[in-house]
Amino acid sequence: MSGARRRLTRAVRDRERGASSVELVLYAPLLMLITFLLVQFALSWYGTSVASAAAREAARVARVGGGTPASLEAAEKKGRAYAAAVGGEQGLTDVSVSVIAVPGDRVRATVSGHAMEVLGGLAPRVSSTVEGPVEKFRGDQ
Repeated sequence: MSGARRRLTRAVRDRERGASSVELVLYAPLLMLITFLLVQFALSWYGTSVASAAAREAARVARVGGGTPASLEAAEKKGRAYAAAVGGEQGLTDVSVSVIAVPGDRVRATVSGHAMEVLGGLAPRVSSTVEGPVEKFRGDQ
């Protein structure tokens, strides 16, 4: 009985020889794809965070400046500079900043650009918009 059992065990073991190699060939590309997608998602999230921070800063400059055309222009410059400072050279590329006055004494800053890419063409364009009231000084009454 033990001889038959050994032959059966050996036959099963011989049939499964090389199964690990086949599994590796099948699952490794899938694992690499999932890893690339996770890293790309994280980089896109980081790009959105950089755009959001730059939009907040641009809106702050425009709000403090009273929403004048000069302050809107200064806010756009500050938004571009802030995106470069926070995101570095690659955190957010092809940056566009738009700061406009909105009716009702408000300003709106929109910053958009491309996040870093793991492979070319995978990163979506990210964007963030911030809107707030224009700050005005009112003396004591």
